[in-house]
Amino acid sequence: MNEVFENIYSRRSIRNYKPTDMPDDIIRELIKAGTYAPSAMNGQPWRFAVIKDREMIARLSERAKHLWLDQFGENPDPDAQKVLNVLKTKLNIFYDAPVLVLIFAAAPAASNQESFAEAANRMLQAGCAAAAENMMLAARSLGIGSCWIGFGMPLESDREIRRELNVPEGYRLMAPLIFGYPAKEVQSAPPRNEDVVLKWIA
Repeated sequence: MNEVFENIYSRRSIRNYKPTDMPDDIIRELIKAGTYAPSAMNGQPWRFAVIKDREMIARLSERAKHLWLDQFGENPDPDAQKVLNVLKTKLNIFYDAPVLVLIFAAAPAASNQESFAEAANRMLQAGCAAAAENMMLAARSLGIGSCWIGFGMPLESDREIRRELNVPEGYRLMAPLIFGYPAKEVQSAPPRNEDVVLKWIA
């Protein structure tokens, strides 16, 4: 097996990190890897906010948790309540990782052609997701752990945080990623379902 496949198959979402800081030049290299992802019409829509200040990362964690609870706290669904109960604990949703990278992209304004705006947003999300995966695979190749934190998504609606991060008007949060050195040896991935091909036409 070549190194590319080995890297893909061994990548895992890491939620336990050493307190060791990551050098800035490595973070820049991960961002560079992200910018080499494919994007619609080579639009390269991604912009990156990098946070290494641990107090700020903890503050963003608390803010995201409050935003989730404000929006969904009254949801009676049992599965939703399980998730919300976790958010009521002292959990740091960014798992005390030393680096938080938020990927943003300019979203087209809504218009009479709402379907076009929606399609354009999907292309932006796809490009930024590809950039995020590039970064996580590049991190894995360097022995660095990563995790995509969906709980961080509500931060895009906080205007004060957007100003603090210098996020331009009209930009949307596409992917919150954490990076750091794993505290434990990375475990092997669980088996994948091989029956995934809907149709094979030769």
